[in-house]
Amino acid sequence: MEKKHTAKAASAAGASAGVEGGLPQGAATAGPGPLPADIAALNFEQAMAELEQVTRRLEQGDVPIAEALAAYQRGASLMRHAQSILNHVQTEIEVIEAGQERSADRSALISQIKE
Repeated sequence: MEKKHTAKAASAAGASAGVEGGLPQGAATAGPGPLPADIAALNFEQAMAELEQVTRRLEQGDVPIAEALAAYQRGASLMRHAQSILNHVQTEIEVIEAGQERSADRSALISQIKE
């Protein structure tokens, strides 16, 4: 029989693992805000490769809850970074297709998609 975790059980598990309310102390959400410097330095391919590793690790299901939360937060930041790079590329493509002068900051784009 598969064991299902509820929010209450997850909170209790986190508390027993020494994390208050099921969250590691000082844990930030992966929402808007600055990305960690190590993630911001990654190009698209590197971010996607690490995101795949994080996903595989979480799918295995044998990660302690506090580590799973940290991995999920990192994965969310990696996804946000990769999406930002794709948005820059999409803007660049639209400008090229429209035949207009490029208004996108080329140096920022190049630094985001560097190899």
